[in-house]
Amino acid sequence: MTKTHKKIFNRIAILGMGRSGQAVLDACIEDGILVNLFDDKGAAPQTEAYFRDFNDWDMDGLDAMVISPGIPHHYPAPHPAAKRCIDAGVPIISEVEFALRRGRAGRWISITGTNGKSTTTALIAHILGQAGINCSVGGNIGAAVTALKPVGADGVNVIELSSYQLEVTPSLCSDIAVIMNITPDHLDRHGGMAGYIRAKEQVLASVNTDGLAVLGEGEALDELASCYQDRMKIIRLARAEQQEEASHIAPFENLALKGLHNAQNTLAARYVCRTLGLSEAEIDKGIASFAGLPHRLQPAGQIDNILFVNDSKATNGEAAARALASFENIHWCAGGIAKEDGLDACIPYLSHVAKSYLFGACANDFAASLSEHIPVSCFDTLEEAVEAASLSARQERSSQQVILLSPAAASFDQYTSFEARGMQFCALAAAQIDKLATPYEQSSLRGHHV
Repeated sequence: MTKTHKKIFNRIAILGMGRSGQAVLDACIEDGILVNLFDDKGAAPQTEAYFRDFNDWDMDGLDAMVISPGIPHHYPAPHPAAKRCIDAGVPIISEVEFALRRGRAGRWISITGTNGKSTTTALIAHILGQAGINCSVGGNIGAAVTALKPVGADGVNVIELSSYQLEVTPSLCSDIAVIMNITPDHLDRHGGMAGYIRAKEQVLASVNTDGLAVLGEGEALDELASCYQDRMKIIRLARAEQQEEASHIAPFENLALKGLHNAQNTLAARYVCRTLGLSEAEIDKGIASFAGLPHRLQPAGQIDNILFVNDSKATNGEAAARALASFENIHWCAGGIAKEDGLDACIPYLSHVAKSYLFGACANDFAASLSEHIPVSCFDTLEEAVEAASLSARQERSSQQVILLSPAAASFDQYTSFEARGMQFCALAAAQIDKLATPYEQSSLRGHHV
């Protein structure tokens, strides 16, 4: 046990052995904390010694249960292990809560939101790092907080937090909190929109009395700003300021920060970094050199006038709408398992779309929403959709054509994750570039026009 870590538990349970569960197990072994762990997939060889069916846990001696963010503890129905803890009065906490109780020095920046939180988190950390500030970045992005390197009292923890994590992190104490936006998402896990907003609100409740909150636009954030305006300094991200910021970063020609939604992300990062004492020159340097994140408007290759863009992280309509607003002459690949918000947010930007190529479980439903606005074809797979999009884009020589994967849907009908879907798109883009670099022969496609 290191000097900076205190043994705050005698025995805990871990439910779910993803990266957060593994980080907690490693810390418990280091600190001498007894562990029972359970995962629905069974025990891995390296964790078998700690694996125990949750029905056999000694609830009387259990200090807490650390739950994976992907496992429900309330809505739509609690996991049986979570239900057993609730009935026994055993606290259910996040990996972030475990890290906080274990002890972590440095200033704390908490970032959340339905869309944009990962880019904003990564951009803040990049700007700070470029300016020589000792910082660690993690949470819902990258490494678990428990596994992050210490930053010391003068360092900065830049932490992305999901609604799932915020619900079970009561010790959170933030110097700066950022909520980019709140739009419908994960409603089944929160019992509806009101529960989702309450989860996001926890990041504001965590802000120190002399701290700062940066909030985007929207009715939900208007109400939260009104509730918390007497407790802390609040900065709102007005649309006019986003326009100005988009103009400011234009000279950088940074595709990773293209679009008004990224202007908002950039402006939020600017406010945070100003508050931490960085100069405008230091901030500008960091913005200019930011490479972006995989699967978020990620350039996936270009040949002639055809640009491939991987936006697989756009798993809801709001996120896809932001991508559509960022380009012209789009050949739009979308589909998967539709979210609650559907495609309503995308409709205003369909003038940017030359044609949509729909795949997966919701292809026919998406086609019904889009066919009166733009040409639509449906396919069984992403591979077929990309092949068709490439063929169509090849016919247009006079302007840049963008083949955009921005699915507006979850990936789990055909993929294990949005990352797996995005990686396949990048591989398909590379294959198409190789094909387009040689004499092109029209393929026989199995899609049908709507």
